[in-house]
Amino acid sequence: MCVALSLFATGCKRDVKQSLERAVEAWDSRDYKLAAEEYEHYLSLDPSSEKAAEARFQLANIYYFNLHLYDQARAHYTTFLNENASHANAPLARERLAEVLGELGRSFDAIAEYENMNPQDSDERRRIRLKIADLYFAQKNYSQALTEYEKVIEAASYDDLSEQAYLRSASIYHIERGQYQQALPVYQKLASESGDPKVKLRAMYGLADCYAGLYRFDEAIKTLRDIKDDGEQKHIGERVVGLEAQRREASQAKSGLQR
Repeated sequence: MCVALSLFATGCKRDVKQSLERAVEAWDSRDYKLAAEEYEHYLSLDPSSEKAAEARFQLANIYYFNLHLYDQARAHYTTFLNENASHANAPLARERLAEVLGELGRSFDAIAEYENMNPQDSDERRRIRLKIADLYFAQKNYSQALTEYEKVIEAASYDDLSEQAYLRSASIYHIERGQYQQALPVYQKLASESGDPKVKLRAMYGLADCYAGLYRFDEAIKTLRDIKDDGEQKHIGERVVGLEAQRREASQAKSGLQR
């Protein structure tokens, strides 16, 4: 009887080890479906082993990044965090759980997970705030989004994080709200500070649109003519013609009112 139990135990341990090995081999071979199946099998056989935490984290990552099965990823990230709150990968697991919740359309839950993160590094805090702001933006809660973008920008030098915050803020003022006056200084900041030619170009067009929306056609035309990109000149010429026509119409309408 004892011998039989010993043989059974040995066989179980071998099966557990082989399941983990097959999971790793499948991952290396990019057979992510099989890797997930083997990790699931491994965790069902030995959920409390010393390698279980790493296996569950890897399984959650496979469901998230490779198979795009967000419910399964959410479940395993949650279990990982519940069982391994002090694990070195816990902060990353919480961030990925928030991302997965966002993918599932559970924005409020995602924001709550981000808020539970408390990184010590100031740039990391700003990066998380940017993610929170983007979730409010996606909800069309623009007032709260602007508040969060301001937290990314305030007391920080111009960098990639602040650039993303300025871009989103400009989009809210310009596109979503039609608040051209509020959008102007944001676009001006982007046009003067960004080192990315595409961002500068977008900002210059944004400035021109906002000046036009405020009936400041001379400034809109000047802004467009300040764009020196050769590939944009045909488009700029067409827009200038359109703005000149708008300027004439506005002038004629004003003259008509004054008679």
